[in-house]
Amino acid sequence: MNLNDFKRGDTRYTDYVADYALHGQKLALDVSFEEKVGKGENTLADALPAINSKLAFIEEHYAAVTQAAVDDAHLDELAEDWLSELLENEDDETVTLEDDKVVPVKVTPESFLASLFPVALGLEFNESTDCCAAYLELCCDPDYFDGHRVHIEVNEENEISCDGI
Repeated sequence: MNLNDFKRGDTRYTDYVADYALHGQKLALDVSFEEKVGKGENTLADALPAINSKLAFIEEHYAAVTQAAVDDAHLDELAEDWLSELLENEDDETVTLEDDKVVPVKVTPESFLASLFPVALGLEFNESTDCCAAYLELCCDPDYFDGHRVHIEVNEENEISCDGI
């Protein structure tokens, strides 16, 4: 990414925004700076190496990023719990979601991971323009969580964790 890819964001929540494609999905990339780091175009220009580095890490490790939803938060199991609440008969093997999709009640880690897709990506600069943390929000198709998003964090040291939905 370069400076021309960004425009000013809604400064209540984000300082700069750019269009970005991750794992085949177009989304907005939000970039935020703490006051002490600065918020001007020079700050954004200084942060570009860290932005590009973090984006490259997320793209290269996308499988590990999504795997955190299963490993850290066991969201495949939570999806199965949510689906079982929709059962009319406890012997049913499928359930119909609000969007009329019929899905199996059994959610394997593999089927859960295959359902995830990115909908939001943000980078946060807290101490300097040299490194940033990232958050990634994912949705599911089928929508196991009725519109709730899976929240993944990638900290400054590129440690990945899932905070749940």
